[in-house]
Amino acid sequence: MGRGTLTPQEEELKKVISNNIRTKIKEEGISQAEFARRAGIPPTTLSGYIKGVTRPNAGNLQKISDTLGILKSDIDPSYKQGYSLEDWNNNKKQSHLVKKITEISSQLEEPRQKIVLDTASSQLEEQEKAKRAVKSKPKITPLFDINSPLTDEELQEAVDEAVAFDGVPLTDREKELYKHLLREAWEEDHGKG
Repeated sequence: MGRGTLTPQEEELKKVISNNIRTKIKEEGISQAEFARRAGIPPTTLSGYIKGVTRPNAGNLQKISDTLGILKSDIDPSYKQGYSLEDWNNNKKQSHLVKKITEISSQLEEPRQKIVLDTASSQLEEQEKAKRAVKSKPKITPLFDINSPLTDEELQEAVDEAVAFDGVPLTDREKELYKHLLREAWEEDHGKG
Protein backbone atom coordinates (compact mmCIF):
# COMPACT_ATOMS: atom_id res chain seq x y z
CA MET A 1 0.00 0.00 0.00
CA GLY A 2 1.52 3.33 -1.04
CA ARG A 3 1.92 6.30 1.24
CA GLY A 4 -0.41 9.22 0.93
CA THR A 5 -4.00 9.97 1.77
CA LEU A 6 -6.17 7.00 2.64
CA THR A 7 -9.71 6.82 1.32
CA PRO A 8 -12.51 7.07 3.89
CA GLN A 9 -13.12 3.33 3.38
CA GLU A 10 -9.47 2.50 4.15
CA GLU A 11 -9.54 4.74 7.24
CA GLU A 12 -12.71 3.00 8.37
CA LEU A 13 -11.15 -0.42 7.71
CA LYS A 14 -8.12 0.55 9.83
CA LYS A 15 -10.50 1.40 12.72
CA VAL A 16 -12.25 -1.96 12.37
CA ILE A 17 -8.91 -3.82 12.39
CA SER A 18 -7.65 -1.93 15.46
CA ASN A 19 -10.92 -2.57 17.27
CA ASN A 20 -10.82 -6.29 16.36
CA ILE A 21 -7.24 -6.67 17.64
CA ARG A 22 -8.01 -4.79 20.86
CA THR A 23 -11.16 -6.86 21.51
CA LYS A 24 -9.48 -10.21 20.78
CA ILE A 25 -6.51 -9.45 23.06
CA LYS A 26 -8.90 -8.43 25.87
CA GLU A 27 -10.71 -11.76 25.41
CA GLU A 28 -7.36 -13.51 25.93
CA GLY A 29 -7.08 -11.77 29.32
CA ILE A 30 -3.44 -10.76 28.87
CA SER A 31 -1.65 -7.44 28.55
CA GLN A 32 -0.79 -5.97 25.16
CA ALA A 33 2.91 -6.27 26.03
CA GLU A 34 2.53 -9.98 26.84
CA PHE A 35 0.52 -10.54 23.65
CA ALA A 36 3.19 -8.74 21.59
CA ARG A 37 5.86 -11.01 23.13
CA ARG A 38 3.85 -14.17 22.35
CA ALA A 39 3.14 -13.02 18.79
CA GLY A 40 6.76 -11.98 18.22
CA ILE A 41 5.85 -8.40 17.32
CA PRO A 42 7.50 -5.31 18.86
CA PRO A 43 5.12 -3.80 21.47
CA THR A 44 5.31 -0.38 19.79
CA THR A 45 4.24 -1.93 16.47
CA LEU A 46 1.28 -3.69 18.13
CA SER A 47 0.38 -0.44 19.88
CA GLY A 48 0.28 1.32 16.48
CA TYR A 49 -2.18 -1.30 15.20
CA ILE A 50 -4.38 -1.03 18.29
CA LYS A 51 -4.42 2.77 18.16
CA GLY A 52 -5.35 2.59 14.47
CA VAL A 53 -2.23 4.53 13.46
CA THR A 54 -0.97 1.73 11.20
CA ARG A 55 -2.47 -1.32 9.57
CA PRO A 56 -0.76 -4.71 10.08
CA ASN A 57 1.22 -6.02 7.13
CA ALA A 58 0.41 -9.58 6.01
CA GLY A 59 3.24 -11.14 8.06
CA ASN A 60 2.29 -9.48 11.34
CA LEU A 61 -1.41 -10.08 10.70
CA GLN A 62 -0.58 -13.79 10.32
CA LYS A 63 1.40 -13.74 13.61
CA ILE A 64 -1.49 -12.03 15.42
CA SER A 65 -4.14 -14.39 14.03
CA ASP A 66 -1.98 -17.50 14.71
CA THR A 67 -1.39 -16.37 18.31
CA LEU A 68 -5.15 -15.84 18.75
CA GLY A 69 -6.01 -19.07 16.92
CA ILE A 70 -8.32 -17.28 14.47
CA LEU A 71 -8.36 -16.44 10.75
CA LYS A 72 -6.72 -13.31 9.36
CA SER A 73 -10.15 -12.33 8.01
CA ASP A 74 -11.48 -12.31 11.60
CA ILE A 75 -9.21 -9.31 12.19
CA ASP A 76 -8.96 -7.75 8.74
CA PRO A 77 -12.17 -8.16 6.69
CA SER A 78 -10.23 -7.45 3.49
CA TYR A 79 -8.80 -10.99 3.74
CA LYS A 80 -12.21 -12.53 3.14
CA GLN A 81 -12.33 -14.33 -0.19
CA GLY A 82 -13.70 -12.18 -3.01
CA TYR A 83 -13.58 -9.12 -0.74
CA SER A 84 -13.46 -5.60 -2.07
CA LEU A 85 -13.65 -2.28 -0.24
CA GLU A 86 -16.88 -1.64 -2.12
CA ASP A 87 -18.38 -4.91 -0.77
CA TRP A 88 -17.30 -4.02 2.74
CA ASN A 89 -18.79 -0.56 2.41
CA ASN A 90 -22.07 -2.00 1.06
CA ASN A 91 -22.24 -4.50 3.95
CA LYS A 92 -21.64 -1.66 6.38
CA LYS A 93 -24.42 0.41 4.77
CA GLN A 94 -26.69 -2.64 4.77
CA SER A 95 -26.06 -3.40 8.44
CA HIS A 96 -26.83 0.28 9.17
CA LEU A 97 -30.11 -0.16 7.29
CA VAL A 98 -30.91 -3.37 9.14
CA LYS A 99 -30.27 -1.62 12.47
CA LYS A 100 -32.52 1.26 11.38
CA ILE A 101 -35.29 -1.14 10.29
CA THR A 102 -35.05 -2.99 13.61
CA GLU A 103 -35.00 0.25 15.58
CA ILE A 104 -38.09 1.63 13.85
CA SER A 105 -40.10 -1.60 13.67
CA SER A 106 -39.48 -2.31 17.37
CA GLN A 107 -41.42 0.88 18.14
CA LEU A 108 -44.44 -0.27 16.14
CA GLU A 109 -47.45 -2.02 17.63
CA GLU A 110 -47.68 -5.73 16.79
CA PRO A 111 -50.19 -5.49 13.88
CA ARG A 112 -47.89 -2.94 12.19
CA GLN A 113 -44.84 -5.12 12.90
CA LYS A 114 -46.65 -7.92 11.08
CA ILE A 115 -46.99 -5.65 8.02
CA VAL A 116 -43.23 -4.95 8.11
CA LEU A 117 -42.52 -8.69 8.41
CA ASP A 118 -44.88 -9.54 5.54
CA THR A 119 -43.30 -6.86 3.37
CA ALA A 120 -39.77 -8.07 4.17
CA SER A 121 -40.77 -11.69 3.47
CA SER A 122 -42.34 -10.71 0.17
CA GLN A 123 -39.23 -8.73 -0.81
CA LEU A 124 -36.99 -11.69 0.06
CA GLU A 125 -39.15 -14.02 -2.02
CA GLU A 126 -38.94 -11.67 -5.03
CA GLN A 127 -35.17 -11.36 -4.57
CA GLU A 128 -34.76 -15.16 -4.48
CA LYS A 129 -36.93 -15.58 -7.59
CA ALA A 130 -34.81 -13.01 -9.42
CA LYS A 131 -31.61 -14.82 -8.40
CA ARG A 132 -33.00 -18.17 -9.56
CA ALA A 133 -34.06 -16.63 -12.89
CA VAL A 134 -30.52 -15.38 -13.47
CA LYS A 135 -28.94 -18.70 -12.45
CA SER A 136 -31.15 -20.97 -14.56
CA LYS A 137 -29.77 -20.74 -18.02
CA PRO A 138 -32.28 -21.28 -20.80
CA LYS A 139 -32.01 -24.56 -22.66
CA ILE A 140 -30.73 -23.81 -26.14
CA THR A 141 -32.44 -25.80 -28.83
CA PRO A 142 -31.98 -25.35 -32.54
CA LEU A 143 -34.67 -23.21 -34.12
CA PHE A 144 -35.11 -25.74 -36.90
CA ASP A 145 -33.36 -28.66 -38.59
CA ILE A 146 -30.67 -27.00 -40.64
CA ASN A 147 -30.63 -29.75 -43.28
CA SER A 148 -34.33 -30.20 -44.04
CA PRO A 149 -36.47 -27.73 -45.98
CA LEU A 150 -37.61 -24.80 -43.85
CA THR A 151 -41.38 -24.88 -43.46
CA ASP A 152 -43.45 -21.79 -42.70
CA GLU A 153 -44.63 -23.52 -39.50
CA GLU A 154 -41.05 -24.05 -38.27
CA LEU A 155 -40.19 -20.48 -39.10
CA GLN A 156 -43.28 -19.13 -37.32
CA GLU A 157 -42.60 -21.31 -34.26
CA ALA A 158 -38.95 -20.22 -34.11
CA VAL A 159 -39.89 -16.57 -34.27
CA ASP A 160 -42.74 -16.98 -31.75
CA GLU A 161 -40.28 -18.44 -29.21
CA ALA A 162 -37.61 -15.84 -29.83
CA VAL A 163 -37.01 -13.02 -27.36
CA ALA A 164 -34.69 -10.04 -27.45
CA PHE A 165 -31.32 -10.22 -25.61
CA ASP A 166 -32.84 -8.67 -22.49
CA GLY A 167 -35.59 -11.32 -22.41
CA VAL A 168 -38.32 -8.99 -23.65
CA PRO A 169 -40.76 -10.59 -26.13
CA LEU A 170 -40.41 -9.41 -29.71
CA THR A 171 -43.01 -7.16 -31.28
CA ASP A 172 -45.02 -8.47 -34.27
CA ARG A 173 -43.02 -6.17 -36.54
CA GLU A 174 -39.72 -7.56 -35.23
CA LYS A 175 -41.01 -11.11 -35.66
CA GLU A 176 -41.90 -10.45 -39.30
CA LEU A 177 -38.48 -8.89 -39.93
CA TYR A 178 -36.67 -11.85 -38.31
CA LYS A 179 -38.81 -14.34 -40.26
CA HIS A 180 -37.80 -12.60 -43.46
CA LEU A 181 -34.11 -12.58 -42.48
CA LEU A 182 -34.14 -16.24 -41.38
CA ARG A 183 -35.86 -17.30 -44.61
CA GLU A 184 -33.31 -15.33 -46.67
CA ALA A 185 -30.32 -16.74 -44.75
CA TRP A 186 -31.63 -20.30 -45.02
CA GLU A 187 -32.26 -19.96 -48.75
CA GLU A 188 -28.76 -18.50 -49.29
CA ASP A 189 -27.21 -21.46 -47.44
CA HIS A 190 -29.33 -24.13 -49.12
CA GLY A 191 -30.20 -22.64 -52.50
CA LYS A 192 -33.80 -21.81 -53.35
CA GLY A 193 -36.04 -24.85 -52.72
